[in-house]
Amino acid sequence: MLGVRLDTELEERLAAVARTQGRSKSDIAREAVRRYVDLHDEAYRREARRQSLRASKREGEPHPIWDAIDTDDAAWN
Repeated sequence: MLGVRLDTELEERLAAVARTQGRSKSDIAREAVRRYVDLHDEAYRREARRQSLRASKREGEPHPIWDAIDTDDAAWN
């Protein structure tokens, strides 16, 4: 469980959106956090892969772990 403190203005805006959509503030916050984490996790994985491939060019062959990660990435899409 996670507790988050919001400033008054943001909490009021969140409450207004929740009322408009007929959803709870928690539902909207959960979705927002999920999207943020997905976006940043994906960006982290792309950057890690880019760096690994760049380093592997100096060594000759890409690391086989990226085949498995590519398969996992396809499952995300």
